[in-house]
Amino acid sequence: MVMKPFRYILIVGIIVGLSGALRAEEDYGDSFSVGLEKIVVTNRRAAGTLGEATEDISTVSAGEIEELPVKNLGEVLNYVPGVAIEPRQEFGRASPHISIQGSDSRQVRLMIDGIPLNLQSSGQADPSEFPIENIARIEVVKGSASSIWGSALGGVVNIITKDTGNTLIPKGSVTSLFAGYNTQKENFELSGKAAGIGYFISGSYMDSGGRGPKDDVLEKKGFTKFSYDLKDAGKLVASYGYSTANVNSGEFPDGSWEAQPYKQSYGKFGWEKDFGKADVRLELKHSRNDVITKSYASVDSDDLLFRTEARNMLYQLSLGSSFHLRDKDLFVLGADFDNDILKFPTYLPRAKNLKLYAPYANYTLKIDPLDINFGLRYDSNSEFGSDLSPSWGVVYHFKNMPDTLIRAQAAHAFNAPPLLWKYNANPLFDTAPNPDLKPERAWVYELGLESQILPRLWCKLSLYRSDVYDAISNAENADGDTYKKNFQKFRRQGVELQTKLRLFWGLSFIGGGAFNDVTDRATGDIVRGGGKARQSFNANIEYKNKYGLTILVLGYYNRWNESASAEPNDRKMLCDLKISQKWKNVTPFLNIYNLTNSRYWADIYYPLPERYFEGGFSFEW
Repeated sequence: MVMKPFRYILIVGIIVGLSGALRAEEDYGDSFSVGLEKIVVTNRRAAGTLGEATEDISTVSAGEIEELPVKNLGEVLNYVPGVAIEPRQEFGRASPHISIQGSDSRQVRLMIDGIPLNLQSSGQADPSEFPIENIARIEVVKGSASSIWGSALGGVVNIITKDTGNTLIPKGSVTSLFAGYNTQKENFELSGKAAGIGYFISGSYMDSGGRGPKDDVLEKKGFTKFSYDLKDAGKLVASYGYSTANVNSGEFPDGSWEAQPYKQSYGKFGWEKDFGKADVRLELKHSRNDVITKSYASVDSDDLLFRTEARNMLYQLSLGSSFHLRDKDLFVLGADFDNDILKFPTYLPRAKNLKLYAPYANYTLKIDPLDINFGLRYDSNSEFGSDLSPSWGVVYHFKNMPDTLIRAQAAHAFNAPPLLWKYNANPLFDTAPNPDLKPERAWVYELGLESQILPRLWCKLSLYRSDVYDAISNAENADGDTYKKNFQKFRRQGVELQTKLRLFWGLSFIGGGAFNDVTDRATGDIVRGGGKARQSFNANIEYKNKYGLTILVLGYYNRWNESASAEPNDRKMLCDLKISQKWKNVTPFLNIYNLTNSRYWADIYYPLPERYFEGGFSFEW
């Protein structure tokens, strides 16, 4: 429950804000921007606009994140159309199942400023481990991105962090919130410039008591970035982030529970220079993830069933350059050099090491009304061989229909499995290695139409299909042990529709839906598990007025592709609410989660909490 004095302040704030809403008569004009001129870098590793992108891309800005009822990156992605985050209980719990266009989570590459974060122990990355205070925007590339980033068959999520400040007097903000289950979170950010050094610093602290015994979370996150202008010699940029947490699962249906403390750190040091028509950059990147899992027989005893400890480390050198040809065309050239280290004593007698080098190039040709892109990357992997990933794409802009375009792309993609699947072996866990495991390879096809149909109505339709060869899924050997196996061919295909409608008096509707079908072409069976949503829908209603009041109702529905053993209790519309009122430098807010008070889970071991409340305020200067 929210603390009583704080609750009364919120109620007064909401009443005053609503009175302002009744007085509002703002003229919102006859049209609104669909954002085709937004700058994106993830799909080319160089600055371009959404309107030029041959890929299906969604972006979320820092301002949009502030309006959402969210506390970490995983919760933000839950509201991005076309991205499915399988629910995993409440505050601070792991949510590694990210699916784009019916992909497995290990086929989605998660990065911060281009720093790869997927683990060699699972192939996944857990977005709940990363803060939102340092995010300038999120770029989501849906579908193959192998010709740019390598092992990314399902898509890419890249977090672009906030820039360093440029004022002598620091700017910043502080946010404090209280929520159900004895939850409290504090966070801050600060930016400025002193002695020629620009800086950005952010941090957060969250403590949640949970719903029952052994169900608590204590979480700390921080991020720093510094920049120094070398004038004619270029610019230096360095960043470092970390997340640490003690996470307890609470009681599972069989009476057991798990403790899973983790430490995550990431950072890079880079030099960049603008030579006029050419940009050059050199970056050293590093990430490290340490996770301990302790499983106990009962919340009433200290009987330890098992303990595992995994350490994933990545060192990467990235070289990149971009050239502007004919004043319009863009040519990007670069290379990545990776060194992955996996230590997992439970499954591996000794540490395993993976080395990779990968040159890449892509060219965007602009011939009005066409934007044409060609991409190519060669990956040489010391454990899984080599892959060549070409891509072709085109955007056609309708001259007589502003903000209307057609996108099409075909690409050869691949996804290398995590190292652990090749070598893991522990009879106690009924697992077996597969030294002959091969990367998945696929042909991916995408077609999209985007249009401002009416001055106040925007729609986007996307069709996609992936034919995945040597697809990886679970199998059992003669001894009954589980191992990963290559199957002949899986097919992923589906459709996604998004729409935005501005109504009147600051009221807008945002909705959409997606259908994904993943089948084993040899048997015709539906492929289960992996955090894939077979059907998903979202319907959001937003109200804003010129007095600073924002009311946002977010509804979402997912039908998960889980097996019967997970006992899914899904196929329900969940709704969240956020009300905020901005007064000069102070913004109080109230969040209500799961308005319908539904009992909901994709896996019976990980139910979502029922209805709960959250309130707080943000102060900026």
